[in-house]
Amino acid sequence: MSTPENRDPRDPGGQLTPEEYAEQQRRAAEAAERRRQWEAQQAAAQQQGGYGYPQQQQQQQLTPEQQAAQQQAAQHQAAQQQAAEQQRRAAEAEMRRQQWEAQQAAEQQAAQQQAAQQAAAQQAAAQQAAAEQAAAQQAAQQQAAQQAAAQQAAAEQAAAQQAAQQQAAAQQQYADEQRQLRARYQEEQRRAEEAEARRRQWEDQQRQQQAAAQQQYAQPSQQPQPQQAPPQAAFQGGVPPQGDFSGGAGHVQQQAAPEPVASTTMTYAPAPEVGSGRPTHRALPDEPDENDDDFAEFEEEFSHAGYGLRGPRRRRHVLPKKSLGSLGVNVGDDGVVIGVDPQGMPAVLDVLRPKPLEVVVVGSMWTAQIIALRTAAVGARIAVESVRPQAWAPMAQAAGGGLQCVAVYEPNQLAAQGASVASPVLVVRDLGAQPGRSQLAPMPWQSTLTVVPFLGPRAPRLLTRADVIGLQSVSPQEAEVIGRVLRLPDQLTETLPTLSDATMLWISGGKHQYVMVQPTEPETGLLGGPRRMD
Repeated sequence: MSTPENRDPRDPGGQLTPEEYAEQQRRAAEAAERRRQWEAQQAAAQQQGGYGYPQQQQQQQLTPEQQAAQQQAAQHQAAQQQAAEQQRRAAEAEMRRQQWEAQQAAEQQAAQQQAAQQAAAQQAAAQQAAAEQAAAQQAAQQQAAQQAAAQQAAAEQAAAQQAAQQQAAAQQQYADEQRQLRARYQEEQRRAEEAEARRRQWEDQQRQQQAAAQQQYAQPSQQPQPQQAPPQAAFQGGVPPQGDFSGGAGHVQQQAAPEPVASTTMTYAPAPEVGSGRPTHRALPDEPDENDDDFAEFEEEFSHAGYGLRGPRRRRHVLPKKSLGSLGVNVGDDGVVIGVDPQGMPAVLDVLRPKPLEVVVVGSMWTAQIIALRTAAVGARIAVESVRPQAWAPMAQAAGGGLQCVAVYEPNQLAAQGASVASPVLVVRDLGAQPGRSQLAPMPWQSTLTVVPFLGPRAPRLLTRADVIGLQSVSPQEAEVIGRVLRLPDQLTETLPTLSDATMLWISGGKHQYVMVQPTEPETGLLGGPRRMD
């Protein structure tokens, strides 16, 4: 059966196989060959006289040997013709086979070219799809880059706005502080002027009293004289002597007065009130006690030659030996200044103590770095255990003025620090909202400062175990937890979410104190301004 695969391309009908078509061609060639032979025989017969009779007669005249030779020659000739015919047919078959193979090869080559073209088209389509996908990815990347640039620009703008707000707030705070300082200076000036006026008034009174006393001593007192004039009496201090009027009329028994004294007696006005700018002590009596040992030493020291004339015999402002035990000097608390209180006075946190101290700060790393930096400034060593050591590196390099006083460690890498009274240590733990238990054992002169950004599940244990707690602004939910754990008043709990970034509430031993952190210029240049979140 002929199929599109095995049909002969030369068959116009397309119904024969190559073998059938070759056989048909062979038969047609044999028929044409027989017809040619017949026509040749007919032409030869016509030349000999018709229908082959003379040949038959000639054959009848040949001998059997000649006839056999003639037959053998005819057979040989037929065999040669048959061999030539076979060679011709084989050549034709070989030619047809070669043509068919060439056609098959051409068809295969065309199919291969078509397949190659299809593959090339598919490859081109794939390349185009890949190029389109790459273009889409590049467009997406460009869009993402544009979005990132827009976000960065928005973040920079927000940061600039925040910096401007912080700068405006700082300028406003500076202006308020300057206004308060000017008001305080004006108040001090007013008090100083009032004190100076009171001092001048007091000096005027003193001069008036002294002038009155001198005038009274310079003029003798005028008294009515009897018929027998007694000697003129002199009054000491401007006070007349007491007389006895019981001797009868016209007779006055009067006490004889001593001669006038050349020296004058100083009188002292009351001491001015406290805060007037003058000393608040009172002058001692004119005639000190001669039995006083301190005054005797004073007299012995300043009575010899070389000290000029003796002036009024008054004591110096000295403290007797027997009163030295009651002498005391008021000094402020020692520790680290963490800010100022609402009255503007420095707020001091006693971080370094002879016994272990636990401090918990619910706030930013900035606050912990401020405390650590100021603790290092008073001579302590700082050991930082942090999950973000790269954030502590600038402070560690800048602290100590070139001395290695701040060391930063990875979590669980902190070793014993060897704290002592000569080398106290502050351990800062910056381990997130859920810090584990410290590996260092409590020891004297070693305090621990744990900073958490917000309250985690371990917050009650941290707060109840801490000796000192510092709170920055927290959420209302965190404020409720803190108020319940620490038993704070409701009014104090409600103010925790409203605290500014620079304001903290410190709690210790049931007492609380609001403190405003005021970083210095070097601290601001190193750590930036106050902030709640890092």
